[in-house]
Amino acid sequence: MQNLDDLQKVLIIGSGPTEIGHETELDSATVQIITSFKRHGIKTMIIDNNPFSVALEEIQPTNMYVQAVTTANVRHIIERDQPDAILPSLGGLLAIRITQELIENGDIGRFGITILGMPASTVRQINNPATLNATLKEIQEPVIEAQVVGTEDEALGLVESIGFPLIVKPVAPRIDSNRTICDNVDDMLVALNQGFQQSRFDQCTLERSVVGYKEVEMVAIRDSADTTILISGLENVDPLGIHSGDSIVIAPPQTLNDREYQDLRDATFHIARELGVVGVMHIHFALNPDNQHFYVTKLAPYFTRGVALAARTTGYPVAMVAGPLMLGQRLVDIKLPSRYVKQTAIMEPTIDHVSVRIPIWPFQEVPDADQHLNTAMKAVGSTVGIGRSVEEAMLKSVRSSQFSPRDVLPSVSNLTDGEMISQLIHPLANRILVLIEALRRGYDPDELSELTKIDNFYFVKLQHLLQIEKRIMDHPMDVDTLKCGRYYGFGDGMIARIWQTDTSAIRELSASADVRPTYKMIEPTGGEFDEEASGYYSTFEFENESQPLGDRTALVLGRGGNQLGPNSAAEYFTTEMLKQLKRAGYHTILMNTNPNAVAVAPEFSDKQYVDPIQLGDIRNVIQVEHPDIVIVPGNRHYLTRELGKLDLNLHVLPPDQETGEPQPKRATIGVSLFVHEQHKIAAGVMDMIAPGMNQDLAQVTAFRMPAELPKADRVRLVEMAKQAVSERQITGMVQVLFAPKSDKSDALTVVGVRPTRLTEMAFLSKVTGINWVRMLTRQHIGTLDDEELGEIKIDLNSTRVALMNAAFPFRQLHVLNRPGTTDQEVGATIAFGSSEALSLQNLSDTEELDRIINRTI
Repeated sequence: MQNLDDLQKVLIIGSGPTEIGHETELDSATVQIITSFKRHGIKTMIIDNNPFSVALEEIQPTNMYVQAVTTANVRHIIERDQPDAILPSLGGLLAIRITQELIENGDIGRFGITILGMPASTVRQINNPATLNATLKEIQEPVIEAQVVGTEDEALGLVESIGFPLIVKPVAPRIDSNRTICDNVDDMLVALNQGFQQSRFDQCTLERSVVGYKEVEMVAIRDSADTTILISGLENVDPLGIHSGDSIVIAPPQTLNDREYQDLRDATFHIARELGVVGVMHIHFALNPDNQHFYVTKLAPYFTRGVALAARTTGYPVAMVAGPLMLGQRLVDIKLPSRYVKQTAIMEPTIDHVSVRIPIWPFQEVPDADQHLNTAMKAVGSTVGIGRSVEEAMLKSVRSSQFSPRDVLPSVSNLTDGEMISQLIHPLANRILVLIEALRRGYDPDELSELTKIDNFYFVKLQHLLQIEKRIMDHPMDVDTLKCGRYYGFGDGMIARIWQTDTSAIRELSASADVRPTYKMIEPTGGEFDEEASGYYSTFEFENESQPLGDRTALVLGRGGNQLGPNSAAEYFTTEMLKQLKRAGYHTILMNTNPNAVAVAPEFSDKQYVDPIQLGDIRNVIQVEHPDIVIVPGNRHYLTRELGKLDLNLHVLPPDQETGEPQPKRATIGVSLFVHEQHKIAAGVMDMIAPGMNQDLAQVTAFRMPAELPKADRVRLVEMAKQAVSERQITGMVQVLFAPKSDKSDALTVVGVRPTRLTEMAFLSKVTGINWVRMLTRQHIGTLDDEELGEIKIDLNSTRVALMNAAFPFRQLHVLNRPGTTDQEVGATIAFGSSEALSLQNLSDTEELDRIINRTI
C-alpha cells in the first residue's frame, strides 16, 4: 500500500454516459477534484467514454482514456501505466463495481494500488446488503433484518417469518438496480428472477418493508484524523416506497426534532469512522415517525446527486475540500481560494434559507413507461428552488420545473374525486399538482397526511400558498398583496394570470411601489463571516447582498433541469461557452436551477443565480447586473422573443434548431462546416446511422467518422456542402445533410441544411481536437482571428475511426428496449480505433456492440 505522501499518479474511474441515476453531477465533481489534484502536483488520469464529459477537456490527451468503463479496460491501464492509486468515488456505482472486481481478482494487491477515499473492506460492502448489514450490526447501528437467498425455494421458506410487504434486492448487482416492493408471492418470484440475473453472485436479499417511514439523508465529510462535519441533512417529503431520486427533497430537514436530528448525525459520524471513509459520506435512513426509531437503509461513500444538492444548498465547496482530504490532508490544513474565509473547510455549515429539489420525469418523451412512482427511479433530472421559507422555495422549484415558459402552473382540476384518491395513494409524476388540487377541493391536511404518509407540515405549507393565491385573487393590483405574493415565490407570470393582465403591468406596478427583489448569498456560515461566495438567490426583503460585477459582463441562461434529448450535450456546451467567455475577459454570470449541472461549479462562472429561468426573474437579474451581452439557449423561444423586445445585446447559443427551413425525413451523410465570413472549414464527414434499414432523421442516433466513402467522394461532398451553405448565406456551425437521390441510386444529393446539433458538435470536438463550442462562442463575441482560421487543417481522411452512439433510458424505465429517437436520448458513448471493428470493440459491452452492429446493416 502506497504512502499518500508519495502519490504521483491517480487514475479516476469515470461514470460512463449520463443515465437515470446520475446526470452531470459526477462530471462536475470530477472537474473540481482534478483541479485540486493539479494544485498538489498529482498527475491525474481518467477513463471515460462520455462524449459530453467536461472533465475530459481538463485532462492532457496523453492522460485521457476514451474507452468503455469496464474492469478489463481499467486493469489494462493499471498494467500499462501503473498508477499509484485509483479513485472510484467519482464514477458512481459503476466505478464501485469495477473496483470491487479488481479487489476480488487480486489486481489491487498485485499492483500495490491504493484506493483513495475508503479501504478495500469498505468498497466490498457497498451495494451488498448482506455484508454491509453484518458490519452495521457489529458496530451496533440499526439495520432492517435481511436474509440472503440463492433460490426461489429458499425465499419461499422465509416468507412466513418476514411477511408481506417485503423488499427484494440483488446482491452486488452488475448494474445500478432498485429495491422492489413485493405484496405477494407472485411479485416476489418476478423480482427474484430479475434480481438473480442482475446479481454478480446470483443472490438476492429479502427484507421487511418499512414503506411509509420518513426517508432522511445525511451528507458528511471526514478526514484521516477523524474530524467529521455534517454538510447538510436532506429530508424526503415523500415517504419510503418512493425512490429518493423521484421524491421532493428539502434541506435543511423541516419535520425532525432535535433528538432525531442529532441521533442521525451521530450515526453518520460513527459509520464513517468505523468504515474508514475519507472524503464524502452520504447515508440514507428510514425514520419511524411514531417512535423516533431509525434504520440505516443505504450507504454511499462517494459523490451522488444528494452530495451535489448539499453543496449547492450550503455553498460549502464539498469537492474542493474532498480532493485534498483523499490525499491525506486534514480539514484544519486545507487552504481554499481567497473568496472563502480561512475557517470554511473546518466549520460545519449553517444556512439561513431553505432549498427544495423537485424531480423532472421523461414521460412526455417515453409515454409508454409506467408513470407511477415507486422504488425504481424514473426521473432524469431535477430543479431546485431556494428561498427564505418553505413556501417560497417550494413554489420557485415548481416554477423552475418548466411546466410553462410563461410562468403559469398547469391545472389538474379535471380529475374526478375517485381518480384523485387513487393518485394520492398511488402517486404519479404530477404528484405536487395533485396535492395542491386536493387542498383546493377542501381535503384536510390530516386526512391527506394519512393517505400519502407525507408529513402534515407540508400540507400546511401548501395550504398557506393557496391562501396567498386566494388573497391575490381577491385584491387585484393591490401593492401589499403584490409584496406578499412575491415574498412567497409567486412570479410575475403567475400573478398576471390571476389578475388577468400581462407581465408588463405587474412590472410597472412593482417599479412604482418599489417592490424589488433583494439577492442573498448562498454561503455556509449563515452570515456569521464575510464570505465572498458566488451563488445567490432572490427574495423580497431589505438588504441586497449582490453587487454588479462591473464592466464587460455576460449573462448566460442555463437550460434548467436535465431532460431527455440533447441536455447532457447542452450542459457541455454551456460550460465550454462559459470558459471561453472568461478567457475573452468577460465576467460571467450563470442563471440556472439544475443542482447537478457542471456549469454551476464556481470554476466556470464568476456568479451564479439560482432562480427560475422565467422572464420576470431574468429581467430582475438584468436590472442588477446590466450585462453587456445576454445569451439564451436556442430551445427557449418565448424568452428569446420577449427578451428581444428589450434593449439588449442578445445572442442565441446554442443555436435554435428550428430554422424554418423544412428538414428531410431521411439523411445518411452529414457534412459539418464552420462558416465565418469567407472561411468554410470542413469539420467532418460522418455516416448518420439509424436502426436497421431505417434512415429516418429522428432515429439517427449513432455516428461514424470518417464516413465510409472513397476519399474523392468525401472531397466532392464537402464542396457540395460549401455551395449549399453559400446559397443560403448562413454562418456558424452548420451541418449539410445528404441522402441518395432515389432508392435505386447511390448518388448523394443535398437534402437539408441545419445548425449542427449539440450532440454532433461535442462529438466533432472530441474527434478533431478543436473545441467547436469555443469557436462558435468566439464568433458571437467577435474574437475570431482570420489568420488563425486559415491555419486550421482537419484530416477528413484519417485512418482513425470514431463512433458515437446514443444511450437511452429504456432499461431503467422497464419498457421495451427498442430503437430510440433523438428526443429520447439520455446520454451517449464514444469510441476510437484504428479500424471500425476496434472502435466497436471499445464502444461498450457485448450487448451494446451487437446493437450498434445491427444498426449498420
